[in-house]
Amino acid sequence: MTDRIKPSLNFTIICDDIRQEAGGKISLMGLFENIYSTKFPAVHPRLAIISEWAQGKGEFEVKTQILSPDRKAVVRETSSKIKLNDVNFTHRDVSIHLNIDFKISGTYWIENLMDGELINSIPLKVVQIKEQPTH
Repeated sequence: MTDRIKPSLNFTIICDDIRQEAGGKISLMGLFENIYSTKFPAVHPRLAIISEWAQGKGEFEVKTQILSPDRKAVVRETSSKIKLNDVNFTHRDVSIHLNIDFKISGTYWIENLMDGELINSIPLKVVQIKEQPTH
């Protein structure tokens, strides 16, 4: 018999930065779902991902990865172990990615895996735009 209960994923949010404030509050800055560039390859300076796990009990391995548009190449990946002592606890997993190289425009995928099982996949559109004339 085991006391292990697989948690559910409440949300995954993409933003520019995540900060731990005094008193334990978390602040998310610059939420987005698209990245725009005039040329490729494009380097995005900073991207933060936060995912909240809840209603579980036990230890789990979570992995967050950014996949190429064809889902064949891992652009970035982080993994960590989380521990939920009780189903009333939550865990917010944060990953910060600096200088991500997007080789082509297209829809990239942010995936969350738990113990090797895909839990969710959300799109991140990397869009090529025309250069704006300067005055």
